[in-house]
Amino acid sequence: MITPPSSPKAKFLKLSAIGASAPLLALGWAVAPSQAQISQAVVQEIIDGPQVYIEEIQAKVDDQAEFGQVIVTKKARAGILFNNGASGRLSENASVIVGQCVELERGKLLASGPVNGCMAGVSVAVTGTVYVMERNEGQSGEIKVLEGAVLVSDPENPQQRTRVKAGEKVSVLEGILGSVIPMTPEELVALLSGSLFNGFSIPITPDGALQSMCSNLLPGLSCSTGGVNYSPPIPSLPVPIPFPSFGF
Repeated sequence: MITPPSSPKAKFLKLSAIGASAPLLALGWAVAPSQAQISQAVVQEIIDGPQVYIEEIQAKVDDQAEFGQVIVTKKARAGILFNNGASGRLSENASVIVGQCVELERGKLLASGPVNGCMAGVSVAVTGTVYVMERNEGQSGEIKVLEGAVLVSDPENPQQRTRVKAGEKVSVLEGILGSVIPMTPEELVALLSGSLFNGFSIPITPDGALQSMCSNLLPGLSCSTGGVNYSPPIPSLPVPIPFPSFGF
């Protein structure tokens, strides 16, 4: 029997989804909030190498991690499917603890669907969206939202909430949030063509939802399993205004 990990002592901030039903319907999910409890994760896909582990035991596709167990990647990336139907992807050199809050200990996690997450003193509570957690050395990292929106709140000050919506990011340092800023076109292209998207064969979103998400993020951005293409819209030239001739 696996004993759930004890609650961390560090201060946690809480992120709540805004209008979660809208992004859920847009992406083709039909998930009730009660289904957001995660207690298991199945390894769906392993790429770049075999170095994926569950509790220090090398894992293979279809192996299952139970509540409180750790999934680790070294020189490999992995796709995972949670028992509530949501999915995730791990970068190289990543580590997550499976639970109602999927805790990112290091590396990067792409979450799609109702995946509660936490890292570096920040807790992410959603019913359905697409976002990325990146944890750096120590208690620092970033949260980047690709679909939907989240609210960030401190349990000690629940009335103070920060909104982060699709196309925006926020930095985290030891549980303290920085300013919410938009991601640049270059950053979005790099993220959507980077290690959390490139090379995977199992879709992270329902059929057709990836292209919809990308076009909503940035006009001219095209995403598919084959890659990412960005063609910035060409601004139209101003139409010259004719002036009457006075015959001088």
